[in-house]
Amino acid sequence: MKFYRGVFICFVLMIVLGIYPVAVLAEESNNSGTVVTTIDAQPFVETREMLPGDVAADPGWPDEAYLNDGINSSSVFSPRLSAPASDNDYYFSKNIFYLAGYGMPNCTAYAWGRAYEILGSKPNLSNGNANEFWDYNLRSGAYPYGSTPKVGAILCWDGSSCGHVAVVEKIEGNKVTVSESSWSGSYFYTTTFTAGTENAVSVGGFQGYIYLGDFEPEPDRDTTPPTIANAQITELNDEGFTITCQVSDADSGIASVLFPTWTDANGQDDLVWHRASISGNTASYRVSYNQHNNELGTYSVHIYAYDGAGNTSATALSVSAQKSITCSYQTHVQDYGWQRWKMNGQTSGTSGESKRLEAIEIQVDNKGYDLGIEYRTHIQNIGWQDWKHDGEISGTSNQGLRLEAIEVRLTGADASRYDVYYRVHAENIGWLDWAKNGGSSGTEGYGYRLEAIEVMVVPAGSPAPGSTIRAFQSNR
Repeated sequence: MKFYRGVFICFVLMIVLGIYPVAVLAEESNNSGTVVTTIDAQPFVETREMLPGDVAADPGWPDEAYLNDGINSSSVFSPRLSAPASDNDYYFSKNIFYLAGYGMPNCTAYAWGRAYEILGSKPNLSNGNANEFWDYNLRSGAYPYGSTPKVGAILCWDGSSCGHVAVVEKIEGNKVTVSESSWSGSYFYTTTFTAGTENAVSVGGFQGYIYLGDFEPEPDRDTTPPTIANAQITELNDEGFTITCQVSDADSGIASVLFPTWTDANGQDDLVWHRASISGNTASYRVSYNQHNNELGTYSVHIYAYDGAGNTSATALSVSAQKSITCSYQTHVQDYGWQRWKMNGQTSGTSGESKRLEAIEIQVDNKGYDLGIEYRTHIQNIGWQDWKHDGEISGTSNQGLRLEAIEVRLTGADASRYDVYYRVHAENIGWLDWAKNGGSSGTEGYGYRLEAIEVMVVPAGSPAPGSTIRAFQSNR
C-alpha cells in the first residue's frame, strides 16, 4: 500500500513542478488581434522560477569561452520559430541563467540565450529579472534602444513584479512576431501583434526595444526553378552530336547545366554527366561517341539546369546515333550516256538542256549494317518496271525511252534505322519536292521526262532536306 501511495505522490509532484514532459501546439487570439502560438517541447531539465530580486550568478568564464566557432557574424537575420533543443549551448550548457538554476521556461533564460545565439558571443545583458533588462542597458549603454520594432531586438515590459522579455523574430508590414518563454506560460511560444500595441501585449508596461544589431530580415528563399527551352540535338554525324538548350533564371541566375547521357546498350554502363558550356542563355555540349564506348543506337540525354538557390529543372531528349550511310547513284542521259557517280544529295543528270534520263543505278555503302536499297522506274510506253536492287540498272538502253517517275526504298533488317529521301527535276515543272521511303517522285500521265535526280540516306527521323508537299503529280 505504501508503494502505491508513493507512486501517486511522485506523479502529483511531477505535474505540480512541471517536470513531466509535454508537447503541445496551440494558437490563441485575443480581441486585440494578438496571436499566440505555443510550441511546448520541454526537455527533462531541472529549473525554478525567477522571482523578484533573484540574480543568475555569472560563472566568471572568460568571454572566449562563449565564442562559437560555428557562427559567422552576418547582417542577415534568421528567425527562430521553433523551440531550441536541450543540447543547444546557447540556452543550456553555456547559459548563465540555466547554470544558476533559472533555465527555461523563464523568459530571462530564453531571451539571454536567444541574444547569445544571434550574436555568437556572450551578450551584455542583465542577469537579473526581466524588469531589470531595460534599466541595466540604460546604465551600461551596451546597446542602442528605441520604441520601433526591429528584427533581433529584445522587447522589454515591466508591467508586473517580474516584468517580461521577448525577442523580435519577424516583421511583416505592421505585424510583429516575437519568440519567448515564461514560467507561467510555456517553454517556448511565439506571439504576433500589431506594432504600436506593445503595451496591451504580455504583462503590459511596455518599455522599449534593445537593439542587438542592425540586421536585415532573412530574404525570401527563391523557390522558382530555372526555365529550359528549345532543347535539341544537332550536328549529328559519325563522331557524335551536339546538345543545346536555352536556360534562364531571373531570380538567382543559372549556376550550372548538366547533360547526363547514355545509350540503350548494356543499361547505363556508359553514363557520363557532361557539364555544359554556358554562353549568355545558351547551354551546349558536344558529345563524342568515344566517350560512350563508341556505342551506336539510341542515346538518352537528360538536361538538368540548376540556379543559384539550388532549384532544379529537367527535361529529356533522345537521338538515334547511326553511322552515316553513303548513297551513290549514276544516270544514263540522252545523247551523253552514263554519267559519273554522284552521292549524298548531289545532282545527277542535266538542267536546262532538255535531256531525258533513260536509266539509273543506285547503291549504298552499308557500313556493316544489314542494309540495302531497291528502286523502280516508270518508263515511257512501259509503265512501272519491277524493283531493282543495289546497283542494278532500272530503265532502258538504246530505246530512246524517257524515265517519268521513280520510287526508292531501303531493305534489310536495319532499314528502320534510316530514311531515304529523293527528288527529281521534271520537264515543264522543274524540281519537285522530296519523296521518302518508297513514295513516288515525278509525274504520271503527262508524258514529261525526268532530267535530273538527287538521293540521300539519313538516320531515321531526321528532318527532311526540304519540302515534301509536292513530290509526285498525276493526271489520272
